[in-house]
Amino acid sequence: MSSFSAAARKALVLLALSGVLGLAGCSSFRPVYGENGIATERMELSYAKPASRLDQIVYQEFVLRFGRSQDPNAPKLTVSASAGGKTLTTTSVTKPATQQQTTVTVTATIVTSDGKTVFSGSRNATAQWMTVGQVLADTEAGNEASERAAKEAAEGLRLAILGALATTARSQ
Repeated sequence: MSSFSAAARKALVLLALSGVLGLAGCSSFRPVYGENGIATERMELSYAKPASRLDQIVYQEFVLRFGRSQDPNAPKLTVSASAGGKTLTTTSVTKPATQQQTTVTVTATIVTSDGKTVFSGSRNATAQWMTVGQVLADTEAGNEASERAAKEAAEGLRLAILGALATTARSQ
């Protein structure tokens, strides 16, 4: 019986190895990071003009990550960012420190020079901040929270764009 189990083990090992080798040739995954990853490639993108400070922050994040092209035939990335906020706490005490939340929604579209939409999507992110009753401090805290949320939403869009481009490259 022990000779049967040794033979069975050899057969199972050979079967497992042949299955792994067979599947290795079928893999269509492409890594995002690493030596051959799509994130290491510089993309030839041009950018629309920002319409607001939040748009400008998002564009700066994309230029930093993707690069900028001067080619007039490069795909054009257009971004639209908007912010909204709400108070998270309520109290009857006058002039307390109150917790606020800002939500930034960023929509991005990449269009080729011939008018084909390569990517279209949106992401949102939130950031919290406190008001303390001082106008300048409250304004700056709100602006900083909006900028943090815009950067987070831009990162989410960057990953979605990489995923879309990897899928497009794999299907070609």
